[in-house]
Amino acid sequence: MEEKNKKSYYFIKELLQLDLVKALELYDDQGVKVSTHTYDVLNLSIEEIERQYKTLENASKKLDFFAITVGVIIHDISKASIREQEENLSHSQMMIKNPDYILKEVEEVLKEVEEKTGFYLKKTIKKRISHIVISHHGRWGKVQPSTKEACIVYKGDMYSAKYHRINPIGADSILAYIDKGYSLEEICQRLNCTPGVIKDRLKRSRNELKLSTIGQLIHYYQKIKKYLWEISFLFFEWKKLKN
Repeated sequence: MEEKNKKSYYFIKELLQLDLVKALELYDDQGVKVSTHTYDVLNLSIEEIERQYKTLENASKKLDFFAITVGVIIHDISKASIREQEENLSHSQMMIKNPDYILKEVEEVLKEVEEKTGFYLKKTIKKRISHIVISHHGRWGKVQPSTKEACIVYKGDMYSAKYHRINPIGADSILAYIDKGYSLEEICQRLNCTPGVIKDRLKRSRNELKLSTIGQLIHYYQKIKKYLWEISFLFFEWKKLKN
């Protein structure tokens, strides 16, 4: 089991180093970086798992944590490739009109990581990951989630898209300026928005994260977000080791 966990760790570590995955940091969707949304979906998926199964230890007996983690990391990867290749269809349109594009990309990404690590995934695991990615839009896509893992990621993606990207200005962009000492007026000028938008976005973020102050919000983005990937994965694997 320990050797399997090491392979899983290095596979995901190498996956995060792919140029296409790193490119998610460069693109925005509805005013929020794609990478930020991805972090959010991972966090929400963990919460959904705990809500459904009470404990991660119990969930580990019924779910494929590895497939969920990989699936979340690459579920929106086409948002980068579509723009880089200047495709005519958007990510959402591809999910409906050309899901084969999405599937092919998933296969290519997994193959690239397999070749770099020397760790080759079973067909069942690849299929599980592919289904997570191709079905994460649920009724707004062509393929509906039909596995436990896919349903969890779909719910996380839907919640994040619906409630965490309402405002066109990303909270992380606002907090970056606050951390540098910019005034509210200066932030509004730089982000080309009104004070009401700034206050609303920060209020939503505090409520979503159940934080009381802006200081706590800044601390969250500085510390928690930076280590979210590693913490989440190691937490999953630690639970596996206990079984």
